[in-house]
Amino acid sequence: MREDLLQEFPSLERYIYLNTASIGLVPRRTIEAIRDFSERVMSEGSAYLDEDMEEGIFEELRRASSRLMKCDEDDVAIFSSVTEAINSLAWALRGGGKIISTSLEFPSLIYPWIRIGKEKNWSLELLKSDLLVDEDELLKRIVEGVRAVCLSHVEFLTGQRLNLREIAERAHEVGSLLIVDGIQAAGCIPIDVKALDVDFYVFGGYKWLLGPMGAAAAYIREELSDELEPGIVGWRSVEDMWSLDASSVRYARGARKFEYSTSSYDSKVGLAKSIEYLLEIGIESIYEHDMRVSERFMDRIGEIEGIKIVTPQKGPIVTIEADRLYDLLRMIERGDRKLIASVRRGLIRFSIHLYNDYEDVEEASDRLARAVKSTS
Repeated sequence: MREDLLQEFPSLERYIYLNTASIGLVPRRTIEAIRDFSERVMSEGSAYLDEDMEEGIFEELRRASSRLMKCDEDDVAIFSSVTEAINSLAWALRGGGKIISTSLEFPSLIYPWIRIGKEKNWSLELLKSDLLVDEDELLKRIVEGVRAVCLSHVEFLTGQRLNLREIAERAHEVGSLLIVDGIQAAGCIPIDVKALDVDFYVFGGYKWLLGPMGAAAAYIREELSDELEPGIVGWRSVEDMWSLDASSVRYARGARKFEYSTSSYDSKVGLAKSIEYLLEIGIESIYEHDMRVSERFMDRIGEIEGIKIVTPQKGPIVTIEADRLYDLLRMIERGDRKLIASVRRGLIRFSIHLYNDYEDVEEASDRLARAVKSTS
């Protein structure tokens, strides 16, 4: 297995890469697919990317995304980023009310509601949290008059995984929507949007899905998609995109109407290839692997005096609190293979994925133990 991984990820010979929650490594097959597509488009233009090919350019990614999320293809919209998708949805939602989220969310999940709330009769309420979301308190905040609850499936800072099914049940009891950012879950955790009963679930491709930047996909519940008029529209939003008839708008079926423009097609081709690669391995198998390796890591660093694990459950993201964290990070980087992790909000965050193994996390924990000892 290690040799197979080195074929796809040759940089593993130089790095202990524990930073997938920031940027995932892209497999060689995806890089080659992007390169081949881009070279042909740039050198052959529409002789290669003809009208039929451009019209169907998102379909491979749509199929792969529907398999990943266990939903119908018609309920999948293709975007360029999570931020774009959230903005598009926020502009599309009608009516006033309250938007509920938490202070731990990544800014791109919150800023659209602040900006668009100025144009619509919305108020934003953030549940104040230190390191972890208090889910019991969150459920109490979801009451009549809440238009939408907007949360991450997995929190970017600590790796806390929220109980989406329970939150969805409460939201729907009071007529609210559940909008989910799945960028820290898709690719490492099995997703079934129907079982979770969410209304909108979006992911970007450049983290755990091991794809390029510039590609994202979203599940939009059929009833919600039918109800909404897209907030951002363009020539791809319509039923017959090549009619180029600007006199009227007849939207494409299902979630496709939320797609609106020419974009970085090579990124969409690449993300489709990466998702297919992960599906070939099996998301369940990846999840089990990531959990085993992260459990070994948490067990070992849990024995280091001066280190506090703040991640509340075992999972691919492992976040720690320690003194002199920048000194620690510089020290643990050093070795035959450079160790890559990240600092977020005054914490060191490690993230473990399919290309990491016991050897990686044992070396990382040994370096961390030595670094803590030398700085104490």
